Amino acid sequence: MKKFFGVTVTLIITLYLLIEFIGDRLIKNVLQNNISSALNREVSIENLNIDYLSGEANAKGISLLNKNFEGFFVKIENVKVELDAFSIFSNDVIINNVLLDDIKVNYYFRFADQIIDDNVRSLKKDLENKTSYSDSNKYFNIKNLDAKNISLSALSPDLDIEKTLTLKDMNFKNVGNTSDSKNYKDILKGVFNNTIELVKEKIFNENFLDKLENFDPKQIENKVKDKLKNKLKKLIK
Repeated sequence: MKKFFGVTVTLIITLYLLIEFIGDRLIKNVLQNNISSALNREVSIENLNIDYLSGEANAKGISLLNKNFEGFFVKIENVKVELDAFSIFSNDVIINNVLLDDIKVNYYFRFADQIIDDNVRSLKKDLENKTSYSDSNKYFNIKNLDAKNISLSALSPDLDIEKTLTLKDMNFKNVGNTSDSKNYKDILKGVFNNTIELVKEKIFNENFLDKLENFDPKQIENKVKDKLKNKLKKLIK
């Protein structure tokens, strides 16, 4: 009997250790793949630790990389999640609270052929055109989501622009992909729209982006030519 009890305890401990060390890696890979597929962008997670007994998960260094620009679009340094840990292995993931802390957002843009191209509109377009998809058939609902300590940087290496500002904390309720949730893609699109408007208002004065969209390099070229012609005429006289 003692031998049987000892074997049972050993098996339970071994199973728990396997879940702790292998389960975290497995779930980390699944999350990276599913989020990458859903957003059509590469996602990386530096570290993920799940306490299966308390139902708490902590992640560090979650990065959403740009598709047509260098570097990352969003990087979240710290993530804390309170959930029903065993629901991860079911089709309905139950998430009570999510805290996203120390968030860095990079708004990259460039101007070419009278068109402004940026990483926000690119991702928004993918979501609207439904070119992004998810390999997972799981459903989830986040009852409460807080995003704190957010910084937004507007970057354009071509125009030598780099400006950073601090955003207000954000809070969302019932975000997910269930019938009772506010669709997470709609939430993202709303955040993207607000980001673009904020960049126009706070970083670029006098509708800088709109002026760039109407900018015609040939007009500048013609003006320069006219000035040179006038100077030459004066010199000849």
